[in-house]
Amino acid sequence: MEFFTYNYFVNQSSNSHIYQYLLVILVLLIVLLFILKRSKNKSRLKYRDLIILLSLLLVFLIGIQTNDYQKGKAEKGNYSQMIFFLEAVSKKKLVDPETISVNYKYLKDEMVLKINNKYYQVNFNSDFTTFKLEETVLVNDESIKVTGK
Repeated sequence: MEFFTYNYFVNQSSNSHIYQYLLVILVLLIVLLFILKRSKNKSRLKYRDLIILLSLLLVFLIGIQTNDYQKGKAEKGNYSQMIFFLEAVSKKKLVDPETISVNYKYLKDEMVLKINNKYYQVNFNSDFTTFKLEETVLVNDESIKVTGK
């Protein structure tokens, strides 16, 4: 079973995809270079195929970027909710939020919290505005892996 710490969620919210942005810019510059060469060349067919292929590659890369952006936006929302929840639990239990870890990356009914060396099952109401913590026991607590220390 894998648990994620408060620090994991805080650090994940600042994730960026700089290399993918650079690749899109590089392909765009190459397309523009070939368009410029094509306009100076007397044979207009010479760079046409390269321009078409690179333009299709550019559209494909922009599509991937858009998908990653939307997925990242949803994850960031989930991480923000989890950070808010972990801070609320830390206030209720009077512990530092960095001592809390959870077994899901998003809010889920019946997820398990680890606070110091105790485990709690979290029960939410239907709209996730209130929660109840019940102390629980794991069958095999030696197989736990904590991510984000």
